[in-house]
Amino acid sequence: ARDDRPWGGEDPPGVVYFYAPGRAGEHAETFLTGFDGILQVDGYTGYNRLTKPLRKGGVPIRVAHCWAHARRKLKEVFDRDGSEIA
Repeated sequence: ARDDRPWGGEDPPGVVYFYAPGRAGEHAETFLTGFDGILQVDGYTGYNRLTKPLRKGGVPIRVAHCWAHARRKLKEVFDRDGSEIA
């Protein structure tokens, strides 16, 4: 999904959905052949192959990770270590 209007972007909002019968990273690589830009993703490691210098189908993609997923991992660390946020 994309909607850059609040930041003055000129591109129209857009969304793309692809289905693959599995979570293998090569599916993302195939779907994104030719894409060059920033991709917002969750923490799934299958996307890591898209950031490699020798990525099939294009230049390395820059990823913007999802804050909701990052927050979950941080909470797990705090819960595990008994830490508290001040």
